Amino acid sequence: MMSLTTVQAAIDDFMRYADTVEKSDTQASPDQCLEMLSQYLVHYSDLFDETEPEEEMGDFAEWEEGLDDHMSALLEGDVEAVGHLGNLPLESLDPEHLRDFLGWFVLRETSDGELLQAYADTLRAWVDFIFARGWFKHDAYIGFIGVLEEVTPEAVRVARVSKVLFHFIRSGGGVPPRMRGKQFSRFVEGHAQVSAVTDCSLQFSFHHQDEQIGPVLLPAPILAMIAVGDVFDLELGLRDAWVIVDVGPVYPSCVYVEVEEYHGLDKRS
Repeated sequence: MMSLTTVQAAIDDFMRYADTVEKSDTQASPDQCLEMLSQYLVHYSDLFDETEPEEEMGDFAEWEEGLDDHMSALLEGDVEAVGHLGNLPLESLDPEHLRDFLGWFVLRETSDGELLQAYADTLRAWVDFIFARGWFKHDAYIGFIGVLEEVTPEAVRVARVSKVLFHFIRSGGGVPPRMRGKQFSRFVEGHAQVSAVTDCSLQFSFHHQDEQIGPVLLPAPILAMIAVGDVFDLELGLRDAWVIVDVGPVYPSCVYVEVEEYHGLDKRS
């Protein structure tokens, strides 16, 4: 069994320790990462129960919109920050919570690969700190480290994919100027998983649809950054060929699951 230390105490003690460690001018402060982790654990993990009768999840798009609104308000200072995680025991924390936090929750808010890496470094330092204090047993520690080592490079990669695609689309998206005034005959939007990558294009499989959408032509340097299984929040339009009209977050396959398969994120605020 792990220590009876709480998650909040582990965060507070780590923050006091971090304040004593000399940092370079470019090193990120852990405050923002651990505050965001607290937001995730309280509002969007499976660790806190509703005080009111449990409601069904409802439409996933509405749930995602609620998350967007909440995080926008938080970043603008319109939502009071989480002050305390209460007596949540450290043993309740699972490596999968860090997977979802870094590879899903943070990716919804930023496509800054350097910030993702800084957050991952903070989480690794926090886990190392907890283990050094004897609050994690060795097997638990290895589990947390294994998840961070798996999800970190993937989260950084897809963050860069999202950022590069955003600028590519805004610059014309590879569509010849003579085609840019032509109307689209069809639009498809939502969460689409990459089902195939060739040397010049992608194929997408949209969730809740049986058909494959594609090919979607992209430059080879961008295609080299994309992996089969990546999930894009995007809109595609069909002229003579499919093109990306708009793109949001991109998620790695090591994190993304079908909403029907996942019952942990049942907390709404």
